[in-house]
Amino acid sequence: MSAPLAVEPGWQSRLRRAPQQPRSQAKIEQAVDAADRLLARAGANAVTTTRVAAEAGIAVGTVYRYFPDKEALFDALAARCLARFESLMDELVAQSRTEKWSDPVGMLFDVYTDLYRTDAGLRAIWFGGLLSENLREADRAHKRVMAEGLRHILISQDIAGDAPELGTVCHAAMLASDAITQEAFRNSDSGDAALMSEAKTMLRSYVDSIKARFEPV
Repeated sequence: MSAPLAVEPGWQSRLRRAPQQPRSQAKIEQAVDAADRLLARAGANAVTTTRVAAEAGIAVGTVYRYFPDKEALFDALAARCLARFESLMDELVAQSRTEKWSDPVGMLFDVYTDLYRTDAGLRAIWFGGLLSENLREADRAHKRVMAEGLRHILISQDIAGDAPELGTVCHAAMLASDAITQEAFRNSDSGDAALMSEAKTMLRSYVDSIKARFEPV
């Protein structure tokens, strides 16, 4: 079952109209789920309003009522991917407050690379040139949300004491991790294992430097 689709401002502006009823929201979710399946199965060219409607089992007019073009469907899919990452970060932040992790870098990196490995639609959006400028801006905001989650984890795991500069440090870590992860999966559905191993080594060294710079209280 897919995660619930929140109508986020990042892509809602591209809808012809905002859903007013739960039934309408459900139709939007059906359409986006169908677009996700088509994208993963047959690529971006397969994602047309007509084919999405047929895949979803809803009227083509229903799809077109909310999505003016397939780019709007891609925006919705990308927004849902970002929400999935952020929801997972929320869970990890909560988990970090009650558990002690022997290898936080390895654990966090593996959790997030698993999303790339198992979500063909995610890979197609990020590597298929399907991101609009609207979604690129949303992705920049998303990375700051993820960095804030990382900041909480570092504090909870007694890796760093809180400090104003820690936010920038975590943002840099997220940017580096995201760039390497995307490169690792750009040409491989399973990811470049050697590149990801080097990423972990690099990030572990960075975490060691964070410990020295922001000694826990």
